[in-house]
Amino acid sequence: MRVRAISLDIDGTITYPDRRLSENALRAIRLAESLGLPVMLVTGNSVPFAEAMAIMIGTSGPVVAEDGGALSIKDGRLRKRVYLTKMDEEWILWSEIKRRYPEAVMSFSMPERKAGLVIMRTIPVGAVREIIGELGLNLIAVDSGFAIHVKKPWINKGAGIEKACEILGISPREVAHVGDGENDLDAFRVVGYRVAIAQAPESVKEKADYVTQKPYGDGGAEAVMHILRKFGHLGEGDDDPFGDP
Repeated sequence: MRVRAISLDIDGTITYPDRRLSENALRAIRLAESLGLPVMLVTGNSVPFAEAMAIMIGTSGPVVAEDGGALSIKDGRLRKRVYLTKMDEEWILWSEIKRRYPEAVMSFSMPERKAGLVIMRTIPVGAVREIIGELGLNLIAVDSGFAIHVKKPWINKGAGIEKACEILGISPREVAHVGDGENDLDAFRVVGYRVAIAQAPESVKEKADYVTQKPYGDGGAEAVMHILRKFGHLGEGDDDPFGDP
């Protein structure tokens, strides 16, 4: 196989545990871009957040946000947003969660979200699933390790990557995905190469083709460098541009 794009989770994959961006991950991403390999940010974060990250990091691939339910595509100097679903049952759930768990108000579930909720882990994911069942909503709740992601069952990172690849004119099997959470498993199912970050749960590591030795953002840098070497974008004898990420 060949790799024509890299898709990267953000939180825990190219960041430190406190969500600060890893300098090594930044350098590795920019190296990949300089070698002609577009990078796609694939995240549970909202579209505006992910767009800002893409601009500051310097990625050229489509942005896949809100767990695959929202995309942002470059169109010249502008960006076009594409949504694969709409918010309806999610707001019903959110109203009930706020009633039962007032502490959940401090959440990533902001008004600009269009494809799913992200709830701080101040309440158990099991409690969220119980409320979904009680209300008879067609939603699922997934713990990413940083937050609880609530979405339609057909919305996932894999579906978002497939749509992004359609726009790029490549096959999802020509993408290498890097992630650290259970919400990356759907991405793993559609791409051709899978990398798990060291702190990922065993369920994710079991499905990976490669598991990094380093955790968090330094693991993300290691993952990108591994992909560049394995698929011939960077020779085995080439010097690391910033040491040993």
